[in-house]
Amino acid sequence: MKIEPITAKPSKEELGARLEKVRALMEKQKLDYYISFSPINIYYLTNFANIVHERPFILVIPKKGTMKMVCPLLESTHVKARARCDLDYVIYYEFPAPAGQNWFDVYRPLFKDGDRIGIESAMPSGIREETRGTTIITNIIEEVRVIKTDYEIGRTVHACQVVDEGMKKLLELTRVGVPIITIYSGLVQAMMAKALIEVPDINLMASKFQGAVWPPSISHDPHIIPTPFMTMEEGGPSCSIVGAIVDGYGVEIERTLFLEHVPDHARKLFDLMMKGRALAYKLAQPGTVLEEIDKQVRQVFIDAGYEKNIIHRTGHGFGITGHEDPFLALGDKRKLAPGMIVSIEPGIYFQGKGGYRHSDTVLITENGNLKLTHAPEEIEALTFKK
Repeated sequence: MKIEPITAKPSKEELGARLEKVRALMEKQKLDYYISFSPINIYYLTNFANIVHERPFILVIPKKGTMKMVCPLLESTHVKARARCDLDYVIYYEFPAPAGQNWFDVYRPLFKDGDRIGIESAMPSGIREETRGTTIITNIIEEVRVIKTDYEIGRTVHACQVVDEGMKKLLELTRVGVPIITIYSGLVQAMMAKALIEVPDINLMASKFQGAVWPPSISHDPHIIPTPFMTMEEGGPSCSIVGAIVDGYGVEIERTLFLEHVPDHARKLFDLMMKGRALAYKLAQPGTVLEEIDKQVRQVFIDAGYEKNIIHRTGHGFGITGHEDPFLALGDKRKLAPGMIVSIEPGIYFQGKGGYRHSDTVLITENGNLKLTHAPEEIEALTFKK
């Protein structure tokens, strides 16, 4: 199965289809309006990316008719330049502003006291208080985002090609004594160069490029932030990560690697990580309950005596962010379905000896799964000498 990369902006038809899915759930829940404050969800429905600050952007979705964008005068031309769908603009002057010219002055009249209004669980309480009618917390847009369209899959494929380039550069640069800042600079430059060449009109507000290597002295702690001038250490395991949001689509690739030699204790632990990883791929089929994947992969590590060395789930979703629904995790009782895009990244971690984790961005297909990121995986190919 081969899926071609896409770099074009979403069409009006693509965004319209997403809106119709949102409205179908609104109808099911008998909502008159749905309100989105999340810049991620607003981007998903409009192609406009914003940063949350004291001047709110609020997307008002009626059950019929044109969506309304409540936005400050200062930003109104920015929204109009980026949005690729029909919007009615409800513009307020500034915040703070004279009486009658604030955001809530133009927002409150959009509703009636008898309206049923869906709001995001992350909606700020200040906006909820200004929303007339009966408010119901429901994450409709997040639910719609779980299954990707063909367009979104193509955009993700392109983003994966960008992080593949970053991982290639990371593996070229990572040698004993090299500072992390040198690796970071090289891989970010490689990814940005590829992205800018292939998407000349890229929206940098909807883009992010990052990556690093955790040497063995800290790789047991996968979310610690290495200091820039920390240098790479001999042996291993070192855990590397390359992640990006490329013009609005988030992906990642991660590899465990070794420098100069593989320590005696490391090979069997690397092999155990790979055993759990292979099981995760075997289980990642349409119809499989998400938490069942995590449960069975965890059992591989538990049976080997390493239950205390499991500190995270088997995987998470991708889309317009680098972490979103669904989750290959205990507690997520949904089923995998074609069109979902997830990471597969079971790991085990040992204080003072390092961590073991590979991660790839994976598409769930009609009859299995397809790895969208590519880099060496076996221990021999991931052992580097000067």
